[in-house]
Amino acid sequence: MADDVRVESQAIQAAAAASATTYKSFADATRSVLDLLERHLPGAGVYLAHLDRGRDIHRIVDVRGGEPFGIHSDGATPLSSSFDAQMADERGPRRCDDVVAHPHYGRIEAELRTGAASYLGLPVELSDGSRVGVLAALSSAPERFAEEDERLLAMLARVLAYELERETNERDLRRLNEKLRGQARGMAAVGRVATALATGEDARPEVCAAAGDAVEAPVAFLLEASGRDYTSTAMVGVDMAPVTIQARTGAGAGRNFMGSESYFVADAGSHPALAAPLVEATNARSAVFEPILRDGNVIGVLILVWQRPVDALDETTASVLRLIAGQAAVAIGQAGLRAKVRSLALSDALTGLGTRRSFDEELPRELARARRSDLAVCVAVLDVDHLSAFNVLRGEREGDRLIKETAAGWAGSLREVDTMARLDGDRFAALLPACSLSEAVEVVDRLRELTPRGQSSSAGVARWNGEEPAEMLLSRATAALVVAKADGRDMTVADE
Repeated sequence: MADDVRVESQAIQAAAAASATTYKSFADATRSVLDLLERHLPGAGVYLAHLDRGRDIHRIVDVRGGEPFGIHSDGATPLSSSFDAQMADERGPRRCDDVVAHPHYGRIEAELRTGAASYLGLPVELSDGSRVGVLAALSSAPERFAEEDERLLAMLARVLAYELERETNERDLRRLNEKLRGQARGMAAVGRVATALATGEDARPEVCAAAGDAVEAPVAFLLEASGRDYTSTAMVGVDMAPVTIQARTGAGAGRNFMGSESYFVADAGSHPALAAPLVEATNARSAVFEPILRDGNVIGVLILVWQRPVDALDETTASVLRLIAGQAAVAIGQAGLRAKVRSLALSDALTGLGTRRSFDEELPRELARARRSDLAVCVAVLDVDHLSAFNVLRGEREGDRLIKETAAGWAGSLREVDTMARLDGDRFAALLPACSLSEAVEVVDRLRELTPRGQSSSAGVARWNGEEPAEMLLSRATAALVVAKADGRDMTVADE
């Protein structure tokens, strides 16, 4: 009797110590509890089981001494076939000295295959009353377990319940914090794009940067519809040539562009949605394609690339990405309007030629190319003689037609590399790269001969000296035109 008391006292002390121990994790607590029970209940099989009521599964989490009973970790059976589920639902006792003879346990055929004669189980019960698991022991000998064993398992089951709830709460708190941080990142990203849109500048690069920040992806592309394809107009996190993706039916990202749903790729390395050169250039491991919609039509797509494996996007992150895609539609629309305005500003409404502004922008670029290639470049300034008199005699409408016909004839006779613009009124400029001064004079004389309606034209030509600014070169050509007009018109004067 004294030995039994001493053993029980040792077990209680061990259980108390287990209750006071700080565990690294629930798994660590489970191992410690089962190790303690293995020492206290030699010859018995002891285990922790999970009661998965959602899937109707009884699963062994961890076990000691389970081989004689055919019990092993991760072993799963239906809940209705387990002693533990019956006990937890209080349809069977916590301690049964003769399993086979018991009127309820004796009918659980699947569990009887364990050959157990004695059973002891205590529910792992959370603070809300839910019984999510069972700490149990089996023995092939009848009347193996005593009341003190039941008290020991009860104490240890409470230890496991506490550790499980603590770990679950900590995990839920981490997830909540991560969700809040994700929401904060997302709202900050949305705010950044809104600020960029308000400035009137091109917000597309900011869309890429904000989308990448919102989902913690280091690489982002914005692609816009171009015919049947999609071509990148902005990118961050990578320096590469523009990306083009063909929208086609069948597998891959192209198919997604025909619809309006996000397209997530967990394994970018083996997916047809991402071409091998793109994967190699970005070190892509996972990616998401977020369509950009306008009036229900796909006008573009955001591609976000992770350089680490990502299993899926949570709903919060996906919602933020949809918001940014909506902002991307606005950014694309703004860019289109700016392009139209710029096109109007750089294209003469009457002749379709470039304007003075477009010529002033192109001339310095051409001089830079000439400097790099060490080639000559000339500028000619031409105007139609006596246009004012023509307007008086024929009317301004006919004068406009004369200007339009002159521009068409002159521009149509130039090379593709040449540039012609209408500076103002009846004055035009021609940019002639890789052309000597004498060659430029010949070209301009041919143009003047094409002046329609029996009218004549005058011109001045200047060759770039390799150092002067664009404004000076154009000024010299204009001065030569003034000389041609003063000397009687219908001639070309070269500034030597």
